[in-house]
Amino acid sequence: MKKATLYFNNIRLNPSQIHKLRGYIGNVFSEYDLIHNHDLQTGKSIYRYPLIQFKIIDKTPCIIALTEKAVQVFTQIFMALNEIIIDGRKISINEKDLKIEIIDFGFSQETFMYEFITPWIGLNQKNFAIFINLKNQKEKNELLKRILIGNILSMSKYLDLQLDPDQKINADLQFQQTKVTLKGQQMIGFKGMFKTNFMVPDHMGLGKSVSRGFGSVKKIL
Repeated sequence: MKKATLYFNNIRLNPSQIHKLRGYIGNVFSEYDLIHNHDLQTGKSIYRYPLIQFKIIDKTPCIIALTEKAVQVFTQIFMALNEIIIDGRKISINEKDLKIEIIDFGFSQETFMYEFITPWIGLNQKNFAIFINLKNQKEKNELLKRILIGNILSMSKYLDLQLDPDQKINADLQFQQTKVTLKGQQMIGFKGMFKTNFMVPDHMGLGKSVSRGFGSVKKIL
């Protein structure tokens, strides 16, 4: 799969400002629904795995594009974007670093260890209610494991990767709860590590709000 990463090397943003970067670029390039994930005719949200994701990696703001189609959109952004406006402040983009690569993605006979470098928002309203009523940590871990596997399967589906019937995804995890703020609301997120027999490229997101930088993973083993 093709992946492109655009780094803004001369800009420093707080993690809380990433959604503002996404909002600004989504408005400037509003003709591309891959950026803002809203239908151009109705304005309704398009529910799919985001092919363009906004993040901070090693303190540097960046945008990641996945698949050939998204990388083509990315090229338009790279050529045209010379400034951004965050909180009313105009910031010139003096340094842009574009990296394009072909990455491994999909089921594997090997098992890999990953860490979440940004909080994973795995709980929606329905499974949050289930989670808080579970009696012990073992039951909570089993629920989180099922949700994590579901996140991987959902990502695969939207990226047009079909697993064979005998290709079963396994996962194990070690997480700690953390507080996150999403759209002004306090929510439960998770940090920690997991291992799975699926190749997840570095900095791709799992769970909710990955377009805003949540749930970004990095392989550690």
